[in-house]
Amino acid sequence: MNPISRFLATACLLLFCTNAWSWDTTSHRLNAYVAWDFLAEDVRDKIIKIIQAHPRYQQDFLDAMPVSALVANEEEQARWLFGQAAVWPDLIRNSEIPEGRLFTRPDWHWLDGRWVRNGTPQGNVYVGLISLGDIQGIPTSEVNSENDASNLMTAIDWNLKVLSSRLTTRAEKAVALCWVVHLIGDLHQPLHTGALISIERFPSGDGGGNGIPILGGNLHNMWDQALRNQPFDDTFSRLSAAAAQIPMTTINLDTNLWLTESRKIMQETVYPDEIKAAVLRSERRDQRLKALSLDGDYSAQMRAIAEDRLSIAGLRLATQLRASLAK
Repeated sequence: MNPISRFLATACLLLFCTNAWSWDTTSHRLNAYVAWDFLAEDVRDKIIKIIQAHPRYQQDFLDAMPVSALVANEEEQARWLFGQAAVWPDLIRNSEIPEGRLFTRPDWHWLDGRWVRNGTPQGNVYVGLISLGDIQGIPTSEVNSENDASNLMTAIDWNLKVLSSRLTTRAEKAVALCWVVHLIGDLHQPLHTGALISIERFPSGDGGGNGIPILGGNLHNMWDQALRNQPFDDTFSRLSAAAAQIPMTTINLDTNLWLTESRKIMQETVYPDEIKAAVLRSERRDQRLKALSLDGDYSAQMRAIAEDRLSIAGLRLATQLRASLAK
């Protein structure tokens, strides 16, 4: 690929990456609602008091509350507010208000596939070339300021510290809470933890599937929207029931483990041979990568994985919040 073509390919990939960064609203709310079911009343009260101190509580929470929540009881309204906290980082990112730039952190939603820590594997799928070298990530203990939070993993580290610290303001905790709820969800979406890398088409990665055209969109937003077209209440019931079957004593709060799980799914399932072959053919023929049509089996497996990831993510989120807010 000549330099001009490579530049155009990179520019297009960056454009793709600005359009899809995380689970959609449906999935983030499902994750938050599952967590809410496993929180005790005192923890819920703490969470709502923190959210009420959010610097944009009136504009992005109260003013955004739908009629169905406005006419509901206080318990339902509280759950809605918690769900809104889960989607707020995307809400403020897509906002056109100047203040949005104060809160938007594009690099916090994803992780370079080469970034590793504490034995985690790489998250990249390599097509036509051998694995590139690891990028050693800094340990959690060294994430001591927002400047140290440069990706999904270190952003979770930092915001958990803000949330649990006795030295941060309630407003700072409110913003951190939104990020914790959102990012723990993102970490359980496999395409936030790596990318497909090839010699010519994606030498710098495909943006976590954003560069793989699928009929109707791209691979990343296909996974982000995996549960969008299902009845919300039915999906929530299944997720909540699945979470209830997991013994609380087995919940591990090691984010490195969560990362390893997501990367294993990406390596084994997200990029089937059909996608890899299409990328190689497009390179060898010097043609653009045409939109692919993935079959019903792939879609069904994707939805099953998404439900499994969000149910365990919700349970882990509840456990993490209990631990952080007890301090």
